[in-house]
Amino acid sequence: MKKILAVLLTAMMLIPSLVGVVDAAVGELYLEQSFINDETYVMGDANGDESVDGKDALALKATVAGLTSYDVDAQASDFDADGALGAKDSYSLKTILSGSKKSEDFEIVNGKKVQTYKFTIAGNSISDYCIVVPADSSEEDNTYFAYLNFMKYVRQATGIEIPLAWGTPTTEYGIYFNYIELNSEEGQEIGIDGYRYDVTDGNLNVYGTYRGNGYAVFDILEDYFGFRFYKGYETYQYKSRLVDIPEGVSVEKIPVINFRHARQTFGQYNGDNNEDGVHCGNGMCGHYFANKLNASEGGYSCYEKFYGSKLGPLYSNAHSFLEYWQMGTGSWPDSVDYDKPTEMSKYMYTSQQYQTKFDSGIAPDPYSWQPCATSDTDYNTLFRGMIDCNRMVMSWGRPTFIAEGQTLFSFSIADNQCYCMCRNCKKISISAGEGFSGLYLQLYNRATEDAQAYYPGVRLYGIIYAKDFPKTIKPHKNFVILYCGVSCDNHMIGKEECYEKGGQLNGMKNDDDIEALTYWGNICKETGTEIWFWIYPVTYHYYLVGCPNVFNFYWNMKWLHEEGNVTGFFYEGGGREYNFESLKEYASVKYMWDMDMTFEEYCDIVKEYLYMNYGDGYEELYRYIEMQTEAGDQCGTCFVNNFDRPGDMYSYEYLAEHYDEMRALLETALAKAERGIHKERIEKIIACCDFMGLTSVHNDWYLAGNRVDDYKERFDYMYDTIVKYDLDVFSSDLYTLPSEKNYDENIMKQIYDEGSRRPGVDPY
Repeated sequence: MKKILAVLLTAMMLIPSLVGVVDAAVGELYLEQSFINDETYVMGDANGDESVDGKDALALKATVAGLTSYDVDAQASDFDADGALGAKDSYSLKTILSGSKKSEDFEIVNGKKVQTYKFTIAGNSISDYCIVVPADSSEEDNTYFAYLNFMKYVRQATGIEIPLAWGTPTTEYGIYFNYIELNSEEGQEIGIDGYRYDVTDGNLNVYGTYRGNGYAVFDILEDYFGFRFYKGYETYQYKSRLVDIPEGVSVEKIPVINFRHARQTFGQYNGDNNEDGVHCGNGMCGHYFANKLNASEGGYSCYEKFYGSKLGPLYSNAHSFLEYWQMGTGSWPDSVDYDKPTEMSKYMYTSQQYQTKFDSGIAPDPYSWQPCATSDTDYNTLFRGMIDCNRMVMSWGRPTFIAEGQTLFSFSIADNQCYCMCRNCKKISISAGEGFSGLYLQLYNRATEDAQAYYPGVRLYGIIYAKDFPKTIKPHKNFVILYCGVSCDNHMIGKEECYEKGGQLNGMKNDDDIEALTYWGNICKETGTEIWFWIYPVTYHYYLVGCPNVFNFYWNMKWLHEEGNVTGFFYEGGGREYNFESLKEYASVKYMWDMDMTFEEYCDIVKEYLYMNYGDGYEELYRYIEMQTEAGDQCGTCFVNNFDRPGDMYSYEYLAEHYDEMRALLETALAKAERGIHKERIEKIIACCDFMGLTSVHNDWYLAGNRVDDYKERFDYMYDTIVKYDLDVFSSDLYTLPSEKNYDENIMKQIYDEGSRRPGVDPY
């Protein structure tokens, strides 16, 4: 872990030795948030041997005297937190050795044990500072959001609360959060998500438009204080003696990915963490903003200025034709004239009227219905439905930011590829060679243009599933393409490996995405249209079998942005956490924010997550993931995680050969774990490892009688662990754990019945 922390926290000189935990539920801004404190050193343990004794005193004394033969932990020896080692530090160490003080006595501030003992800006004590927000701002603005978070986490780290001032500082120095108008020259430079901060004449100055102040705070908290917002309900915090934001520092961050959204543990579809039971609740659960995510998939909440608003649809997300058709075919409860888009307030009816109209409409089949793309009647139904659905949301009083480009309207096909094949549609899609993407892009463009009369500047977006691309039809500049891929989870996009393997069982391959996205990327540069990409890293359905794709997403996202002109990512989450689902989310959203990240840095983030989430056995877990990846590579073909079976994603031969080795890695990680929750998480991974391992060795170990006792012992462990933690084995009740243990039949067949659909793959 030393190497990883040296890379990720160089300014903090972290050298972990002993790990301890402090969990504290804090509900001020985040719901059900636990703080996990990493004891990266013990005060007085100068030589890092996990004890404080005379050898430490000798090493420190020699270092103070200028001798270089001793390797001293500077953090553990800097008792007065001045950034240097001297006689005072040697004396403080002697007080521990004499028994007059304890190591932890040197970590107390205002009666509280803290992770950051001293915080300075330009060398000035934080007690000389207040936080200053603009005098003309309010508690509803993002500058106040920035203040609350900076104050909260600094207090958590240091035990010191920084006072607030409106407009004029009340102390010698100030931490200034400055709102920049988006339409100003500086605002246009840094954009909606970007920020700048500097330390000048002792003052920390932060600048942002919509969300920049808030994002700057979270980056400062990570870079200087060692906070890691790595999970929806846990925050990790490293330990340091001194944090100084130096005079002259100047930082600018302007992200290149405009739409950043994830669904796993950072909020959105995680309603159990919210008091009001809606997606993302008050917008602060799940560390959504802490990880600099800025997007929404539906008009639920978090659009307020306090959060800087969010980028996304006002009402429906994807597949909005379904809702619009139902609204468009419904009947108004009273006589209502649907007229031209003038005097807009005239058509703002009550929420109940819109809901009554919606409820009386026709609900199409989401998996087999698409509207006709050339019928004026179908179009008018959909367009009216879109306008009324969004008016309904506006009648709820939720803020919209259409002119600023934050509020979009979804106008998107249903979740299928059953495209209209009427004569007129075939003329466009087939005869004219525009393809199905061109057929429905024509419909998207029409709605985008017509919507400008109602809401000038509004952008629409819609899904494109088809891998074809139009010959002549180009996207409207106010339309956003939400392209759904990748076609193969085993191979990295841009590597051209899928052609060699033959693609999935349904014939799709990443190479098809490459061809289509190369076209879309070039044409969208010409038209000014954005492309957002819907990525599918999540393990679907077969929850005991994690999709081995932890590393692929770095290369996929890199190619998509650099070669495919992608400026937004929608991360599909929702799998169970016991197969590294949250790890994949965390690493991916870190990359969304920093597309300059190298693959080595991405891997370091993976390792750090494993350390935080599972404990000191992170290296063994990392190797286990590498072996999972190798088992996926050696399955010999392409696969996709929401279509193929477990045996389509892993080589049974590889798993059988390496089962003992992979399980031993997990057993070592379990032995190294000190926290109870770490042990639980690793036990669940072992059960999943046993499921695929036992599937692969059933014939050899059990039926052939080579290792019957080992087979039964591990079967019992797997079965009992699934029961103990009530692990879901499938996304529905189609497959469940057998009610009784049965050693005689392959466990894959007992649970999933069908382990693979590929010829020649038979674990039974």
